[in-house]
Amino acid sequence: MPDTLFHSLAAVLIVMCIVAIGYLFAKKGYIKREHKGLMIKLIINAGMPALVINNILGSLDLESMGNPLLLIGIPVISMATTLAMGLLLAKLIKPSPVRRGGFIVMCAFSNSIFVGLPMNTGLFGDAAVPYVMIFYMVNTTFFWTVGNYLINKSGEAGLGTHNATGIFKNLKKLLSPPLIALMIAIPLLVMEYFLRNSHGFMAAFTQWGGHSIITLVQSSIVKMCGYVGNIVTPLALLYIGSALYEYGFKSLKPDKDMWAAIAVRFIAAPATMLLLCRALGFDGIGSGVFIVEAAMPVMTQAVVLAASYDADESFVAAGMCLTTIGCFVLVPVLMLIMKLMGNI
Repeated sequence: MPDTLFHSLAAVLIVMCIVAIGYLFAKKGYIKREHKGLMIKLIINAGMPALVINNILGSLDLESMGNPLLLIGIPVISMATTLAMGLLLAKLIKPSPVRRGGFIVMCAFSNSIFVGLPMNTGLFGDAAVPYVMIFYMVNTTFFWTVGNYLINKSGEAGLGTHNATGIFKNLKKLLSPPLIALMIAIPLLVMEYFLRNSHGFMAAFTQWGGHSIITLVQSSIVKMCGYVGNIVTPLALLYIGSALYEYGFKSLKPDKDMWAAIAVRFIAAPATMLLLCRALGFDGIGSGVFIVEAAMPVMTQAVVLAASYDADESFVAAGMCLTTIGCFVLVPVLMLIMKLMGNI
């Protein structure tokens, strides 16, 4: 237990080191304000779509799941609940309009891959990977639909623009390159699952020789997307470090909005997932992975999205840093609670 915990917490330290490099580069003048636009475009328009395709088509295997509907349904219900909590808290504590969307996103969605994946493999081994990928798929879908829309609205509020909110206008706000990649990858994943289980089709397809061709094409595309997608997290963390330099360490001082978001991220989100798993009779490694994933820090992409839409970037960046540091304390406590309650 101490060894696996040490290796998993090393992932948190890596995050903070890359943020520190971004801070140092900004201080030295290597990363300037005029560079940030290019960084944002690279992350959102190239890196994220590639990361989505690589992780879903390259790492997620529906055949390895016992009950896909249950495994997908649990994160969906959990995230819908934390999203509702964020919306309710936003009404109660009334954060400024420019940070409202970021506040709700910080409550609802977690860093499921860069911190969540090494954290869970360190704690539970390679058996955790399929469950991490399921959580990632749901988390990413919610973030690039609901989260994207909410942060966009906050940016409009900050700029004082109130555009028409017709159905086509709202649809345009929802569509983004990562969401389009999801809309391509998920149907392909489901189609591949059903075709693999159609033995007559697979026998004819293999005999014809098409199976090897399709497999080669798919593996090449996934590999290429892996290379491009690998830029997302380091580039986003460098961006966050430069943003922290720009806004100063004073932005890390928590206010009531920040404390509320941290409380949902570190207390309400894992508690909701834990109760949901117990209510549905879902335990073992899968339950442990989902609970740890629910408690992971704020998504790095949320900071980039806030900057892209002129929302409160400094608030989201501070939340991402504070919740990442908080993992050092949270994860050991969470593991102890899960052991006492018999989830793992």
